[in-house]
Amino acid sequence: MRFHSVFFKLFICFWLMAALVIVALNLSLWVRSGSEPNPERNRGAFGEALNLYAESAVQVYDREGPQAFEQYAARSLKEAGSEIHLFDASGQPLTAPRPSEESASLASEIQGTQQHLARVNGLGRLTWGRPVVAPSGKTYVFVLRLRQPYVPRPIPPLGTLIAIILSGLLSYVLALYLTSPLKKLRSTVQAFAEGNLEARVSPELGGRRDELADLGREFDHMAEQIAALIAAQKRLLADISHELRSPLARLTVALELARRNSSGRATTALDRIEQEAERVNKLVGQLLTITRLESGAERVPPETVALEELVQQVIDDADFEARPLEKSVRAMELERCRVRGSSELLRSAIENIIRNAIRYTAAHTSVEVTLRWSLDTAVLTVRDHGPGVPESELEHIFEPFYRVSEARERWSGGVGLGLSIAERTVRLHNGSIRAENVAGGLQVTIELPLAPQPAPASPLPERVPVS
Repeated sequence: MRFHSVFFKLFICFWLMAALVIVALNLSLWVRSGSEPNPERNRGAFGEALNLYAESAVQVYDREGPQAFEQYAARSLKEAGSEIHLFDASGQPLTAPRPSEESASLASEIQGTQQHLARVNGLGRLTWGRPVVAPSGKTYVFVLRLRQPYVPRPIPPLGTLIAIILSGLLSYVLALYLTSPLKKLRSTVQAFAEGNLEARVSPELGGRRDELADLGREFDHMAEQIAALIAAQKRLLADISHELRSPLARLTVALELARRNSSGRATTALDRIEQEAERVNKLVGQLLTITRLESGAERVPPETVALEELVQQVIDDADFEARPLEKSVRAMELERCRVRGSSELLRSAIENIIRNAIRYTAAHTSVEVTLRWSLDTAVLTVRDHGPGVPESELEHIFEPFYRVSEARERWSGGVGLGLSIAERTVRLHNGSIRAENVAGGLQVTIELPLAPQPAPASPLPERVPVS
């Protein structure tokens, strides 16, 4: 539970409001009960009415007999909800039904003190009694139990604590009910941002009809529009790439025919045309690769790849290509790592990253490649000694056709697809890729999950440097 979350704020607000209401009500009852705890302290009209009520009841019993008193008591219970009982001098009840233990106990105390007494139980119900001398000279004890409490009594401290805890539980449930759609919306937005374009909020909200449900439906509508736009963009790239393949093939055939018929007079122009055609063909191939990776058509075969051997092969090829440019590619450290996936796709991703580093590293410097394992992850780093990338643009360099510097990309011959292909290939292998500026260059880090070891006794691969 985060202290700055909406759930925590709602929960605390509801709980504090309920607790303050309970405490304020309890304090008012304490003040009221302290100023007027029971009716015998009130010498006003209510006290006089109780005395007259007791004397009238005793006179009915003394003059008209027990049956008349029972009828009198029945009328009192029916009309006012008050129970009245009479006791003789020895404490024995004189009327039916049998009085409660509370009434009998109060009558015994009155007989011992010969004074009028009052008692208020835990629910605030008043039991009042007094000795009364009948016209015949006999002494009786009159006891009255009121149906409603005369003065509400405050809740005991333990009861107050229980009420506050219950209000806290109720506040928790209410806050959870109000904020649970926000949590579901957040998780769906995260899934959508991570590339799951099928993520929707409405199925998670059930039958809610409030404003939060309206917000979820608006998000679903927005997600459908974005997913449709992205799907249309992918289809456009795929269609353009496929449509360009046929003209390029015809252009290659026409180029060879022109070369044969030119008798060597247009060799320079034809070589230039061939070079540009190869660049366009390479671009089309990269577009098709990205389309396959993004559409999910490319599947990762369940094969074990010796990553250190694969990286060494790529380093050897890249170093051969870098020598004419007065640059080199060096393996700083290659540890034994086994991963699950496609060796061809991984080779393509690593080649794109290393060639990108060769393109920007300064002359007479080396591209440094390191492969290590950490716990259950293979970590591959490629570091160049170039100008780096502005911090604000690091997170965009893996986007298709993104160029940090238009002039620099044109000079280097790149179109901004190599790193995009590498990023999608790594993600297809359940890995991650990131770029960061280091002292005097850019470093790209790839993390791939290691393949499960066949022997349980050695859960981690052995560190074996590869020259």
